[in-house]
Amino acid sequence: MNWFKKIFGVFTRGERVLFVIAFTGAVASFIVVMSIVFVSVTRAVPAAGGDFTEGMIGQPEYVNPVIATSETDLGLVKMVYSNLEGIADNVSVSSDTRVWTVHLKDGLTWHDGQKLTSDDIVFTVQSIQDPDAQSPLYPSWQGVAASRVSELEVQFNLVNPYANFGDTLKNLYILPKHLFADAPPGNWHLSEYNLKPIGSGPYKFDSYDKAPNGFITSYNLAAWNGNGDNPLIQNFNFQFFNDENSLVAAFNSGQIDAFGNASPEAVSEINRPYDTFSWRTSSYYAVFFNQSKNLALQDPAVRMALADSLDRQDIVNQVWGAHAVPAFGPIPPDAPYAINIVTTSSLDFASTTLTNAGWVMQPAPDATDASSTNTGSASASSSVTETPVPPGFRYKLVNHSVIPLAINLTVPEIDFLAKTATVIQNTWESLGVQVNLMPASADVIVNQDIKNRDYEALIFGNVLGPSSDLYAFWDSSERFYPGLNLSIYSNPKVDKAIEDARENASTTAITNDYNLAENQIVNDNPAIFLYSPDYTYVTDKDVQGVAPQLLSDPSDRFLEVPTWYLNTARVLK
Repeated sequence: MNWFKKIFGVFTRGERVLFVIAFTGAVASFIVVMSIVFVSVTRAVPAAGGDFTEGMIGQPEYVNPVIATSETDLGLVKMVYSNLEGIADNVSVSSDTRVWTVHLKDGLTWHDGQKLTSDDIVFTVQSIQDPDAQSPLYPSWQGVAASRVSELEVQFNLVNPYANFGDTLKNLYILPKHLFADAPPGNWHLSEYNLKPIGSGPYKFDSYDKAPNGFITSYNLAAWNGNGDNPLIQNFNFQFFNDENSLVAAFNSGQIDAFGNASPEAVSEINRPYDTFSWRTSSYYAVFFNQSKNLALQDPAVRMALADSLDRQDIVNQVWGAHAVPAFGPIPPDAPYAINIVTTSSLDFASTTLTNAGWVMQPAPDATDASSTNTGSASASSSVTETPVPPGFRYKLVNHSVIPLAINLTVPEIDFLAKTATVIQNTWESLGVQVNLMPASADVIVNQDIKNRDYEALIFGNVLGPSSDLYAFWDSSERFYPGLNLSIYSNPKVDKAIEDARENASTTAITNDYNLAENQIVNDNPAIFLYSPDYTYVTDKDVQGVAPQLLSDPSDRFLEVPTWYLNTARVLK
């Protein structure tokens, strides 16, 4: 370097400055050129590592695939446990769809190192079928016998053909027999494995923290590379909150990296950079009519007019903004076998329908001096049963009895459903229908009103499975508890179409069956379909790899978590 110092020493001060500038520029240019070359010959790929924290409302209670019911528990189950599809090497089905044989991958283990075999599969199914377990999956597994063929093969024999049984298998998450076999299912709610589970899925339980009052504040999972899952995010953690306001505050402060099921109001309160991902869902909300509780609702013209009066898009705009789509039939848009249903939305048309069917408006007391002698009035004649009808509302004379057009509308005490009910009430009352809102807690509605079918009209939601099976919701055999036919609907044509679709393996035949059922249900108006909400997920800018698809259940978004990533690396193209 002495020669460089000698040359540099003969430079004048100005020449030295110019030399340094030129040399620095050359080095910078070299770095830029090499960077461009590096980028051009490499590509970014997901890399393992990083910590991620999601916020949730609620608490984990039973992280157990047999007894989990809440969204929190179901989400954790789908991260900690494996479903049958994920650990199967092959699934075959007989031509009559009554016998399904599953062959497992070789070398499967639980997080504690024990082997996972067909015995675990059979044990899980038999546990679901045990009434003492009180499993929410119990109805889906009636008429199914699971038997061990070999250590890696299990067979399912169905009493009746069911072409969509593959979807039932996909939703079967396996419980370790070696940990639960010695405890009666009735005691499983007391097991410490509900909060410290040992599964076989992509993440294994690490730890949880709780406050002195017992509230679980955090729940921590670590990536597990067994059984071929290899999740990219190393630590996937959860923090729990009591309400959405606390959840949003935690996101704004950077305490959490994401939260799900975000309402439009929550999104509007975010004040830091974020991304949103929206999953279309196979759920929908509707007004279900119980005609046995209300004479007016037995009139097809009334149900038709009530349906025609509602502008579904306007309801979506007022309640959801851009986070839902209108629904017009029993299979929501984008779900398998959904059809395009053309409907009318006109108050004038609905009003004419009611008038033509004999539903007349009660005039105001001062509308005419002759109201007391007008035989068309609800209080006109001594031969007419006295039933007070408020002015501005409709009624009909049937066998000398006054039938008021009045509806008690039961609605869960949930913000978006309360808003929906108010919009419906305002619309129907402008049509001359008296609407009495009957708010109640969701628990009361599920455990009392729905169980006893004790409502005239009910705003509630249905969640279809991956195959859009309508049986549980619209077949006449499901009219009463524990069935989910909330409209107590019965139509032999619909029953046959739904039942044929369950047994048919032909996609074309299933499509035809469901098209017939959908059109018939819409024409009969046993319910008014309102909207299908999206599942909105909010994250910071770091998370990548989130690819929303159609969700059959909100917890299903966790199925794709192993492909999410926070870090990248560059490799040669």
